[in-house]
Amino acid sequence: MNLLTYETLITCSPLFQMDILAGWKGRKNQCQHVVLDEMPREENSFVLFQISDTSLLEKYLMDNHSSGILILSEQACDLPSSITRMANDLKKPLFYLKNSSGEDLYKRIHEIFYLHDHKLLPMIRNDLTTYWLQLFYQKGLEHVMERFNLFLGQEVSLFNNKKKVVPLFPGKCTVKDLKRLKWKDAELEQGKRILSIVHNENAEFYSFEMIAPDGTNMGYLLFEKISHPEDLTLQMLETIVPTIVSWLKQSEMTKSIHLKYKDQFLFDILHNNIDTERELIELGQLRDMEFTPNTFVCSMNLNSHRTITKEIVMDIQQFLIENPLLEANIFTTYLNHRIVAIVCPSTRNASVAKNDLKLWISSVQAQIQGKYSDIKTIVGVGRSHNSILDIYKSFQESKIAQQMEMYGLGTDGLIHYEDIGFVRLLTYIHYDLLRDFSLQYLGELEKHDRENGTELVHTLSAYCAQNGDIARSAESLFIHQNTLRQRLRKIESILDMELHQYTNLVNLILSLKISQDMNI
Repeated sequence: MNLLTYETLITCSPLFQMDILAGWKGRKNQCQHVVLDEMPREENSFVLFQISDTSLLEKYLMDNHSSGILILSEQACDLPSSITRMANDLKKPLFYLKNSSGEDLYKRIHEIFYLHDHKLLPMIRNDLTTYWLQLFYQKGLEHVMERFNLFLGQEVSLFNNKKKVVPLFPGKCTVKDLKRLKWKDAELEQGKRILSIVHNENAEFYSFEMIAPDGTNMGYLLFEKISHPEDLTLQMLETIVPTIVSWLKQSEMTKSIHLKYKDQFLFDILHNNIDTERELIELGQLRDMEFTPNTFVCSMNLNSHRTITKEIVMDIQQFLIENPLLEANIFTTYLNHRIVAIVCPSTRNASVAKNDLKLWISSVQAQIQGKYSDIKTIVGVGRSHNSILDIYKSFQESKIAQQMEMYGLGTDGLIHYEDIGFVRLLTYIHYDLLRDFSLQYLGELEKHDRENGTELVHTLSAYCAQNGDIARSAESLFIHQNTLRQRLRKIESILDMELHQYTNLVNLILSLKISQDMNI
């Protein structure tokens, strides 16, 4: 009789429904005999144990004739950790199967031995294909892939037919690693299937092509390259293909529906209506959108005397998306009279450099001016955040940055939230309160300048801008240092305060910011 391994046995009905409790490192253990509720007398015996006493289970594990054990019980199997540790240490597979007759299963395993001995086991391979499909419809593809990886003994990665990794099923490699894969042209014939070799800087993989019944290429399964793939591995891959093809086709149908609701999806992202990163990733996949860490948001206001039509908005959205100067995925929508661009840097770049962003915006602005010369744009840029769930924060920041244009901040219609400093805090305070604050500390000085034709406010501004450095302040004002000292004493006299005191200086700097930078 040809010896059977447990990794082959578990692919046969109904054993593929067994839960693997421990000891799966021994999946290549040989299984030649089966016994029911008795100590094995021959080597390579598979013990069927209708549980009643866990002390017997320990004896079965320790017995040199047993190569694996299946627990049969109608109740949930809750074993002591010492038993699972023992199975792992001995590398003896320990399984559990609920609601199964010991006698019927004993006969079924003998049938499997017979089919295997006469090379007829592939005849019942369709049973496993059916099992994967049933499991998929009951618990979803994630559960199927988890169990399939366990059966196979390694994690597989899933790619679509464009050779783009499906992020939910990247295997043990990161999505970043898999994006660096290089697909060789050389192919290896293996039965009816073709295996391609794929590699990155660290490892090589086999690529298994998945073909739908109509002959359409639906994607690829990647698994670690070994010296030579076993027939069993390829047969296992064959059984999972119909399930993955079903999922991919469902995903395509769902994607076509969800694409119609892209703007609502982006609205939900920008307004923090999505609960988890995984939910965001899954919903993004349905729309061919991939969001990466360090994503940020740009908001663009369109100012014109003309009516901004839908066609104009769509044109400018295309300018943003198709401009080649920025290496990133860009998703746009139109909200509250502004075009919003969610910018997702490529995984090769952790973030987008400010200069690259400036070139991109300048190029887009030039395109807008070339086609719509009367439209003026103001662009606010929010900060990037580590979590993609924080995109809404970047959106709020981009809107605040846009508002800073009325205070004269930014250059060439581009304002970064991270550059506006404490002025962004002042924008939350009512105009009248800010003006009162500024007049309280600068009012007398401004009045003196108007009545006497002096420039003491300008002198104070230069002194604060140079961090109180007399030499640099005098140089910037083109006056002698002693002249500057005389002016500063005059300012202290008019304001009745000492400039070297920290609190006084902070109040004056804030007043200057309100008066000069915010034009209040």
